[in-house]
Amino acid sequence: MSSGSAINLLRERARKAADLVARHDFVRIYTHHDADGISAGAILAKSLLRAGKAFHITFLKGLNEPFEYEQGELLLFADMGSGYADLISQVDTDVVILDHHIPNGEIRPKRNLAHVNPHLVGMDGTYELSASGVCYFFANELGRNRDLASLALIGALGDKQKMTGGNEEILRNGVEAGVVEERKGLNLPSGRLRDALVKSLEPYLDFYGKEGELEEFLEKAKLDGDREFDELGEDEMRRLADAVVLRLLKMNAYTGIFSQIIGKRLILKNLLIKNAVMAVDVVNSCGRIGAMSTALAMLLGDVEAMNRAIRINDEYVIQTLEELKKWRDEVKEGFCIRYLVMENGLSASPIATIFSRYVFTDKPLIVVNIKNEYAKVSARTNEALAERVDLAEIMRIAAEKVGGRGGGHRVAAGANITPDKVEEFLKEVDRLCCAMLA
Repeated sequence: MSSGSAINLLRERARKAADLVARHDFVRIYTHHDADGISAGAILAKSLLRAGKAFHITFLKGLNEPFEYEQGELLLFADMGSGYADLISQVDTDVVILDHHIPNGEIRPKRNLAHVNPHLVGMDGTYELSASGVCYFFANELGRNRDLASLALIGALGDKQKMTGGNEEILRNGVEAGVVEERKGLNLPSGRLRDALVKSLEPYLDFYGKEGELEEFLEKAKLDGDREFDELGEDEMRRLADAVVLRLLKMNAYTGIFSQIIGKRLILKNLLIKNAVMAVDVVNSCGRIGAMSTALAMLLGDVEAMNRAIRINDEYVIQTLEELKKWRDEVKEGFCIRYLVMENGLSASPIATIFSRYVFTDKPLIVVNIKNEYAKVSARTNEALAERVDLAEIMRIAAEKVGGRGGGHRVAAGANITPDKVEEFLKEVDRLCCAMLA
């Protein structure tokens, strides 16, 4: 199916969702706590306000957490829902799902259901459209909301997606609406070049605590570390990009990331933070520490919230860099996976993402973070391995075998299990990965 045909089918589903929303005065929203889920929440908030609808937004880590609703109101799930057919089938009220995760099972709704998901129309939800992108298409069926394209791009970048399929359409809309600008260059966060290189998590350049290496890097590239990254000229940007590529190659980073970080930079002209990479980092950091409302307020234009969010990001980045340094030598190797079991780590997701893209790139990486009575699992791999290994399916099967739940995407998935089942779970994941790679 062509991209255009898939987008038209997605719009039809989004129109049904908008029609269902139009029949209600109040919408109860549950969305995810990461950059994609928070930006999805911002799109929903802006579009519903413009449509004159009252709403309430709650952020969840997933549908393994309890949610509430009153019969007769509209329940809207963003960035979640498609993988929980059994739970959604028990909901006794009207439901809208705006998701991009792989659907799991058939939903048998008790009331009206509108389910919008790229996978249902032949589009790849892993790379071509995120949940905030789905919400963007929904918002444009609800009213004239092309200016929200900048918010949708935060979600796409936060989920490491490509500017193809639905994302390409959103980018085009944003440029035409004058809210997004494409520039040549390298994707790094804002700030002094020296600080940007040290604190960058995407790309992760491994300069933290290595001042000598950083100064040598800058000297060889003939760059002034005190220059503001956002003010670099074309020649400076080219020299920086060349130097970054060489460093990543020496680190054995997955080469597929180069097209994501080098070539085009996105400027989000109608948001408080214009640098798209910086905006993603700040929103993501707030989500990781539970300050989702701060990130949401910033995306809705609150300057004080932006200042708080930037402070949160500065602290979170340093904490993450410390965690990467702490756990790097604890990564172990199985037959077909690498794995890391942390106790009371900061978060499994960023550790798994960064290590799998920049340090341990040869096998799928499974990171388990044990906190209290729960074990949170983040599984990551690269696009090349994902052609043979489906982490979403592996997480689902392995988690269900030990009494938990799992799912996600081929390249990035997760699970929730109990700590006493971690060893059994990892053995099953290793076995399933070996079976798929055979």
